[in-house]
Amino acid sequence: MDNILEIRHLRKTFGVNEVLKDINFSVSKGEVVCIIGASGSGKSTLLRCINLLEYPTSGEILFHGQNILQLDIPNSVYRAKMGMVFQQFNLFNK
Repeated sequence: MDNILEIRHLRKTFGVNEVLKDINFSVSKGEVVCIIGASGSGKSTLLRCINLLEYPTSGEILFHGQNILQLDIPNSVYRAKMGMVFQQFNLFNK
């Protein structure tokens, strides 16, 4: 089965803090994936990296076989094909 999304050796650091360390997984068409973990374990950071709201320190994010970190297209073109629901969101300023 072809992978829609593949994460290879993803790593993200903030200063000396390594938040994501060697993350590897793939998602195939029709597959449902849940990312679970304790508070502060890096779930949101992982999703933010996949959506290019944060850039990983190293590793690859392949979307339909193309490494999105090396594509010469605006992030908005890639993001239009992805979806993410934030835990807390506001449409308008409070």
